[in-house]
Amino acid sequence: MARRRTPQVLESIYLMNTVEIFRESIRLILLHPTHFHSISVFLFSPIPASLIFSHFLVRRFPEVPPSATTLVDHFFGHRPPNFPSETIVHIVVCVPSSITFALLGRAAAIQAVSDTYKGVNLDGRRLLTRSGSNWIKLLHTRSWELFIILGLFGSMSIGLTATPKMLHTLGICSVEIGFRGVLGLLGIPFCLAFAHVMVVGNMADVISVLESECYGLDSLWKAKQLMGGRRQTGLVMALLSNVGLRVVECLFELRIRRGICVWEIPLLISIYSSLLVLETVMNVVLYYACKS
Repeated sequence: MARRRTPQVLESIYLMNTVEIFRESIRLILLHPTHFHSISVFLFSPIPASLIFSHFLVRRFPEVPPSATTLVDHFFGHRPPNFPSETIVHIVVCVPSSITFALLGRAAAIQAVSDTYKGVNLDGRRLLTRSGSNWIKLLHTRSWELFIILGLFGSMSIGLTATPKMLHTLGICSVEIGFRGVLGLLGIPFCLAFAHVMVVGNMADVISVLESECYGLDSLWKAKQLMGGRRQTGLVMALLSNVGLRVVECLFELRIRRGICVWEIPLLISIYSSLLVLETVMNVVLYYACKS
């Protein structure tokens, strides 16, 4: 039986920095290694498996299947200019696991940390059942995150079109600045806004699972208010997590290009899945730090 957190301990959680949140997350995972390993294997592992499969398809079949191209044409209304063929394959292969297993695994890991802090014995069947009931709420929240991100990209595209005209009105020659200069001028606020959406979105996922009546746009708004002065900590956590995941993805592609051994596939899948579990647990610890 895990011990219930006392107010003194919750107060110490509030004072945690990124390193201490990482240590607390490792402690929680080691406290219940069987449950978190099960979440990693049965719920998170299809995500890196689909990534490896998509890299294999890109390597084995360089030409995009006509059906995939037609699907993208129908979605966008036309074929986006210079749209990489690899991106189409990754989207078609990886999206199904991202909206099913990824959300189920995230919900189960969030609930496992919450039960540990509340002193509730972890039960794998109960975690799976509750993660299934929370899946629709996470999907709703993630849909709003996607809409906001698409809005950011749309604003970026409009800005790239409108900025040269504005510069010309001000008497500044846009040719002298160049496309890269305009892109750099708009890229800084875009990157800041994108990072902010990522951090708030991670917290909104936790809120969607732990606070039953708050999900979707409401959870995003509450996450923005809840984080307050802890956004920098959330940004560092998100940056480190994404760097780790991108490194493993690069290893996927590198080993597939050079010839991957059979024993390397489960190893890379295990590393990627474990990073996803750790990222989720860290976000839950940050949630309790903001709540305390």
